[in-house]
Amino acid sequence: MISQSIAKRYAKGLFNVGEKNGKYKEYQAEIEGVLSVLDKEERLKRAIVLPLVEVEKRKEVLSDVMKSLKISSPLASMFTMLLEKNRMGYLNLIRDVYNDLVDEKEGRVKGTLWTAFPVSDEIKVKIEKELGTRLSKKVTLAVQEDKNLIGGVKVAIKGTIIDGSVKRQLHTLQENILKE
Repeated sequence: MISQSIAKRYAKGLFNVGEKNGKYKEYQAEIEGVLSVLDKEERLKRAIVLPLVEVEKRKEVLSDVMKSLKISSPLASMFTMLLEKNRMGYLNLIRDVYNDLVDEKEGRVKGTLWTAFPVSDEIKVKIEKELGTRLSKKVTLAVQEDKNLIGGVKVAIKGTIIDGSVKRQLHTLQENILKE
């Protein structure tokens, strides 16, 4: 929970700068680029992320990486701040929160669709369109199979769950019978 709070603070700060100067999408691509390099180069990642190496040496390495990737000044400053405060381990969370902020700005929302059986792309698109109409956003759903649902679907978007599964209907029926 604390890590999510920390990630939000940094992501919002960078997003606000990007929103003001109109470069929030560029920053998003730059964050992905840096994380991609760090994922590919495990030794480089350890040299920057792990606090075993002196801060000044890690800053030099980070600075070289930022220059070679031609990272913008606000993003380079954020990375330096993260390094100084030993918070480089939050990079993936910061990226995720930042992506959510960009999606929010552009009227998109992501969610999960659980089904008891595989659904066709056509049905998935219909559900996305219907939810998009109701939420006034472009909805993108990741599909997961859950045999426990018995039938129907369950959708989760931004903490809201819409449960139209047979399992839920049976549970509601059981509760109603027990009340009587």
